[in-house]
Amino acid sequence: MNDKICISIGEMPFLTCLKLVSTYPLVEIRLDLLKLTSQNIDALSMQSRQWIATCRPCNLAERERTVMLAASIRAGATYVDIEYEAEPNYRQTLIDLAKSRYCKIIISYHNFDTTPDIDTLNQIIRDSKEMGADYVKLAVTANTYAHCARIMSLYEHHDNIIAFAMGEVGKITRIAAPLLGAQFTFASIDETHKTAPAQMTAQEMEAVYNIIY
Repeated sequence: MNDKICISIGEMPFLTCLKLVSTYPLVEIRLDLLKLTSQNIDALSMQSRQWIATCRPCNLAERERTVMLAASIRAGATYVDIEYEAEPNYRQTLIDLAKSRYCKIIISYHNFDTTPDIDTLNQIIRDSKEMGADYVKLAVTANTYAHCARIMSLYEHHDNIIAFAMGEVGKITRIAAPLLGAQFTFASIDETHKTAPAQMTAQEMEAVYNIIY
């Protein structure tokens, strides 16, 4: 598997997760979509080569999310994903812990409706780096191909970003992101376990990269 493809894992049994994390070079553990104990998190970390700890708000309280992400950082997560819009105290607590454990910090912005204008996107990147981000993730929604061009144009002016568009129109940006400088791009393990709109499967993405390379 191409090491630029991060497999996003959610809504599956723990034993299946354990097998997947030991198979792929980079995985994202969606803690909000998995019912894991701290012992489960430790076991996943021991089997993973590199992994991202992610816990979206969804139906979880801030305290629950803090506990799970903190446990992941202490277990040895390679990256921790913290939302751009997160409450400052929650965000800073996790950032401080991550820095003390040499865990890389991803500040992520998601927009499930559209792609903001270029000035807004640039400001989000600047803000995120000021917050302490090692990498800034921007996952927007492309309603037109012009939106795809807009999100891809960010790579010309910024480093350490992971920028792409969700939705059917945005699929091309998921493929292009690592080619333009993103640390990695995201894919699902199969059609039934997608964690974002129009997310491609690992098999589909691998096939495209085999053609490109």
